[in-house]
Amino acid sequence: MRTMAGVWFSVIVLVSMQKVFGDVCQPDKKIEDFTCDECIRCGADWCNKPEPEESHCSLAITDGWCNNDREYPVEKEEKDRFDTNPFYAERMLMIGQPSKIDIRYTATSKNKPDILIVNTTQTFNIELKQYGHKCSGANCLVTIEAKALSEFCSASGGVTESVEVKISMEAKEEAHIKYYVACACACSLIVETDSPVCNKNGNLSCGVCSCKPGWRGKNCELPESPKVPECDGSRGDINQCSLSSKTDEDCSFNGYCGPCETCICYTDREGSQYFDQTNNCAGLCSVAAEFEDCLVNNTIGKCSMDNRQMTIQRYNETLTAERDNKNRKVWVKCNETIDSCGLLEFYAKRDENDMIFVMMLNHCNEISAAAVVADTKVPIILGVLGIVAAVAAVSGVMLWKHMNTVPPVPLNDPQYQNIDAEDCTGENPLYKPPTSSFKNPTYGKW
Repeated sequence: MRTMAGVWFSVIVLVSMQKVFGDVCQPDKKIEDFTCDECIRCGADWCNKPEPEESHCSLAITDGWCNNDREYPVEKEEKDRFDTNPFYAERMLMIGQPSKIDIRYTATSKNKPDILIVNTTQTFNIELKQYGHKCSGANCLVTIEAKALSEFCSASGGVTESVEVKISMEAKEEAHIKYYVACACACSLIVETDSPVCNKNGNLSCGVCSCKPGWRGKNCELPESPKVPECDGSRGDINQCSLSSKTDEDCSFNGYCGPCETCICYTDREGSQYFDQTNNCAGLCSVAAEFEDCLVNNTIGKCSMDNRQMTIQRYNETLTAERDNKNRKVWVKCNETIDSCGLLEFYAKRDENDMIFVMMLNHCNEISAAAVVADTKVPIILGVLGIVAAVAAVSGVMLWKHMNTVPPVPLNDPQYQNIDAEDCTGENPLYKPPTSSFKNPTYGKW
């Protein structure tokens, strides 16, 4: 019976450090414009913090290159199992860098082994070679070389991809080697949003700024120049604005007048994704306010006006925090004055089908009711002052009565005890005694 020790693997020897840069790796793109993932997939090296005169991606490594922060592939532990059948090993494989393994085995013939790719998470663009095959009696030696080509990784390749190779020596003798290939940078998974390095106008990853719309430059320090339409006069449009007035009012205060006297909308303001270039940069709030009947009546559901539709839904505070894939607020807060109602507050958004959605913060009937109640309310401070004034008035009247009341006669005083009646009465000269009798002359005649 053949022992398992008949086949064993030697230590990997990386013979060559030569970089192979295939033409298929973004042939129309300069290497200094590569992302970290593109750089690694094409067999180059990446530096997160290069010197000012150096680029992040480099094919030719020189002494002293990237002393600060070099990006390395995720390391995988190398494994060898000699006591199992099939024999198994795991190795790291860099794009464009050959990896060699010596295989010793016993065989009854001097035929070369067969090599076959049995599984891959990317493509089959890997180069496999065997050379140095020789046998001394039943003991044989062969060197297997594997090299992942620049076409091996796809655009969606991850940090660690793999390819598995089977090497068949004889009917019952085989070996399996699993190669791990880096097709992306680990730093690509770490993104610092609104990074100070990018002047908070972009996100930082692998030492490179990815600028938000409207910004450019190495550190997103420069505003993008808006695209200016050509003034060929072929469209025959009516001028939206006037260059002579130099006012933003013609462009709804959401843009400025371009050289062709057409409005160029701002892109860095809240709700700017809804500014209508063809309608004087009209904002979503003013467009929604045109549905006056819908807003005033607060009809939940779809509401139509002039062959246009708007949907009013119940207010949901959670929805107001929604953001799109460019980190812009989806819902815009609006304050619009309606002649028949007053100031209305609501949130609005427009979806990809050009449908407008509205969530009301207050309603017209609430504003009217508040106005009526406000007419009959008495401020608290005036009520308190009225009570104080009433109490003061009552107290004043009582004090006045007390001060002006005639004092009672002191009857116990001696000067009031010997008063005669004559001192208290007098004779009335007009007094006549009452009639004592009266005779009716008509009495007895009836």
